[in-house]
Amino acid sequence: MKTQTTISLITAAALALASFSADAQGRQKQGGAQPQDRAQVERGQRDFDRDRMRDRDRANTGAQDRDRDRDQDRTHAPDEAKFGEARNGDSEIYGQELMSVQERNQYREQLRLTESDPKAQTKLKAQHQEQMRIRAKEKGVTLEEPAESDDQG
Repeated sequence: MKTQTTISLITAAALALASFSADAQGRQKQGGAQPQDRAQVERGQRDFDRDRMRDRDRANTGAQDRDRDRDQDRTHAPDEAKFGEARNGDSEIYGQELMSVQERNQYREQLRLTESDPKAQTKLKAQHQEQMRIRAKEKGVTLEEPAESDDQG
């Protein structure tokens, strides 16, 4: 019986040692692989961030190019083309034939100043149309009614 107990104790101890040994080796493998995995994930994240920044820069560059081109067009275009007066050779200002050159320029400038406020621009156009109708009536002239987007582009 003593021999059997001794053999059982030795076997139990060997099994316990084997399981502790396997546990320790598993931890070493995880610990050794973890920094490599972490470094790989960090490299991937840096690459992703770099690509995202490049994409953002490309998008901003396109918008900046469009703004620059638009500004150059306004700066270098003939006066009648700057504010849309001559589209296909036709006048775009309602009642422009009843206005002086100075009045047309002043109206174009007012439209330009209200570009960012559609309500103010709509109000300005309505006032202008009413003034032109009154002026046409006074001079006995018939004006063609403007289309919805025909008054000024």
